[in-house]
Amino acid sequence: MYKVAIVIPTCNAGREFANLLAEIARQSLPIDYKLVIDSTSADGTADVAGNHGWQVRIIPQAEFSHGGTRQMAVELLPKDIEIVVFLTQDVRLPDRYSLEKLLGAFVDDREAQVAAAYGRQVPHEGASIYAAVDREFNYPAVSRTKSMADSRELGIKTTFLSDSFAAYRVQDLLKIGGFPKINICEDMYVAGRLLLAGKRIAYVAEAIARHSHEPKLKDMWCRYREMGRFQKENPWIGESFGRAGGEGVRLVKYQAGRVYKEKGIIGIGKILSMDLVRFLAYKAGMYITEI
Repeated sequence: MYKVAIVIPTCNAGREFANLLAEIARQSLPIDYKLVIDSTSADGTADVAGNHGWQVRIIPQAEFSHGGTRQMAVELLPKDIEIVVFLTQDVRLPDRYSLEKLLGAFVDDREAQVAAAYGRQVPHEGASIYAAVDREFNYPAVSRTKSMADSRELGIKTTFLSDSFAAYRVQDLLKIGGFPKINICEDMYVAGRLLLAGKRIAYVAEAIARHSHEPKLKDMWCRYREMGRFQKENPWIGESFGRAGGEGVRLVKYQAGRVYKEKGIIGIGKILSMDLVRFLAYKAGMYITEI
């Protein structure tokens, strides 16, 4: 079996964080190294992690970036670690076999072509339909392994990967230069580099984590503006994999049908207004230098 590490970047993770650490401790998969990189939390997050037996590295909040902090973690791992699992502080793992199922993508890969794997995210219990609908669309019930050949069908969606619940083969990650020091889409960036290097990305639908956020328009605007800026600064992704194509249209159709069943025509209006904010923010990030 592989030598496995888990890394969680944290900042004021809150009361639920201890529950996540307890769920990780109950996982069927043996974990060889557990690391929290904490951005100087004020709520005792680092102490909670230490009390649960995790290694803790504290950094100033100003030094955090989604890519750079994860790369720091990779460089801190013991040299014998073969697989690193990244989680975010707000996921939950109620199924004690989730990590074992996720790493099955590597265990069953005799030719070592799978460089990264990500699991299925389902909404937190009690999540609204507006928080759930995108998760349902992006994380279907059927597993799939993606390669460059799939870009003809999936376009840029070929690079879809989420560091909220993902695992990487460390040697493959290091060969493509690791994570860049960027604040968004570090998982898409790495997935693209791995695919261009001839590797595969596995989506493991049987490996489940709970993760969702209730949508807020201001947060949407900021996030999608940054996503647009990321695409502008990394044109190689669109050039290599193509655009989203009909995927965005399929998402909107799915959203409308799903929300209408639960919320009626008012719900459709609400979800479409969210989509409009996302679209405008994304375009703003791509075409406006300073906002």
